[in-house]
Amino acid sequence: MLTEDDIKNALRAVKYPGYSRDIISFGLVKQIAVNDGAVSIAMQLTTANSDVASQIKSESERARSEERRVGKE
Repeated sequence: MLTEDDIKNALRAVKYPGYSRDIISFGLVKQIAVNDGAVSIAMQLTTANSDVASQIKSESERARSEERRVGKE
């Protein structure tokens, strides 16, 4: 069963575009909820650049999916 910490650890692999730091250490992730296998992540982005937002979203979804796959093994 996935936990909030599992998701947070997976999101540490998501780097903020143009930087070497991850979205967790930047403080962008405000809330993580795991309920019956459903994961909800609330973020507050610091840019109006839609390309950056799209990249962070897609990489976060990929990291979350990877964590779910690993969690089932």
